[in-house]
Amino acid sequence: MSTTPAVEFRGISKYFGTVRANSDLSFKVTAGTIHGIVGENGAGKSTAMKILFGLYKPDEGEVLVHGKPVHFHSSIDAMAHKIGMVHQHFMLAEPFTALDNILLQQKGSAFSVLPRAEQKARLHEIAQRYGFDINLDAKVEDLSVGAQQRIEILKILSQDSEILILDEPTAVLTPQEVQDLFKNLLRLKEEGKTILIITHKLKEVMALTDEVTVFRAGQVIANKKTSETSPADLAEMMVGRRLQNPKERSTKVDTSKEVLKISNLCAEQGNHKIHDVCLNVYAREIVGVAGVEGNGQDILIRALLDRHALDKKSFSGSIEVNGKVGSFPEDRLRFGVLPSRPVWENFLLGQQKLSRFARGIFLKKKDILKATKEAMEVYDVRPRNELHSFEKLSGGNQQKLVVARALSQSPDFVIAAQPTRGVDIGAIEFIHNELRRCRDEGSGILLISSELDELMALSDRIAVLYKGRFVAEFTRSQFDEIALGAAMGGA
Repeated sequence: MSTTPAVEFRGISKYFGTVRANSDLSFKVTAGTIHGIVGENGAGKSTAMKILFGLYKPDEGEVLVHGKPVHFHSSIDAMAHKIGMVHQHFMLAEPFTALDNILLQQKGSAFSVLPRAEQKARLHEIAQRYGFDINLDAKVEDLSVGAQQRIEILKILSQDSEILILDEPTAVLTPQEVQDLFKNLLRLKEEGKTILIITHKLKEVMALTDEVTVFRAGQVIANKKTSETSPADLAEMMVGRRLQNPKERSTKVDTSKEVLKISNLCAEQGNHKIHDVCLNVYAREIVGVAGVEGNGQDILIRALLDRHALDKKSFSGSIEVNGKVGSFPEDRLRFGVLPSRPVWENFLLGQQKLSRFARGIFLKKKDILKATKEAMEVYDVRPRNELHSFEKLSGGNQQKLVVARALSQSPDFVIAAQPTRGVDIGAIEFIHNELRRCRDEGSGILLISSELDELMALSDRIAVLYKGRFVAEFTRSQFDEIALGAAMGGA
């Protein structure tokens, strides 16, 4: 292990207009280690890593790579210094193949002038070395989220990157995929690579990293060896307070009121299917759906929210929903919002025909702005500016607005798909408490999540989806991570 840090930030500050995203950041990353970057959404983590990757220029201070100051004008400069980055939202052209997506980023490199057959052979060799099961000829749009992430990692490995930056790498992965990723990261560390991971999952920080840097409000609060801290200490440093233990529920499931009844449901979309699905949800109950991603969760969500998008010939069975429905989609940016539009318009989505917000074809803008402002206050969406562009909110605040839109309508039934995907520990605590509150006030909730910890913390029952069928169901007293994991694998 080299005594010279692989990366060093010295007094880095970054401004966006009058907003200071980073303020006098100073910390070091030891070469040949896995280094965690933690903090709430909006704390400045991604901005700092984008400076390292050449996407942003610092306004003050300097970055050193292997002891030498660098001044990147673009990500191409960073890649020339053997720095690679896997973004939280993948940079892939979905209609193209995995191979084409990798080669698109190789333009101008020695690799790019090789014959296509040799390029493919070399990529296959790298994929085999790290146990990446990727069909290089498959279109990205037909691949699972885990496979798409492996394509992104393969991109930077094929460039011989020595410093790897991963932004929320496990946010969209199943437990099995997370374990595979960890094995590969540890293997890369053994080969001498330096890895920086932005994450909000403190269990993963403790299990994987050698050192950790904590951000809060654009500043570095602490830079520690992982062995010298704990999840509770990290969480307190991140949010500035001790997190609350959840209260014991004070209500019972109301089995006299069924809010969802699915009977013998079959549906298809592309290669994804569900078969003979039966499920019910009662008032004051949270029913979790567990499963490795790609086993039919997306089709189940489409069947509940937009069945017209599914293959009509394959659709059979029945879905009964009783009462008002609230929902937040599994991918807010793709299915739930208009990113370039202001916050108030995104809060209005799905409610634009309600009499409280419209008179005929005319919107009651004053009432909409007032309701948006009130919801932002209640659900702690920051900054408190209903005219702000949605895409300029941090990930956690984007998700809190989506949750506010769904839950502020006092729904009888809630479809909560991946409710905390890619958000920080403070936002997770808040969203979990809101789901518990909604349940205790009488709603029935269908919770679809790839996070077993989340399912076990919130659910009254968990049904396991495997290859489009429910293969097992566990009551709360039966919850066991090993048994759930085995059922998710088809055992």
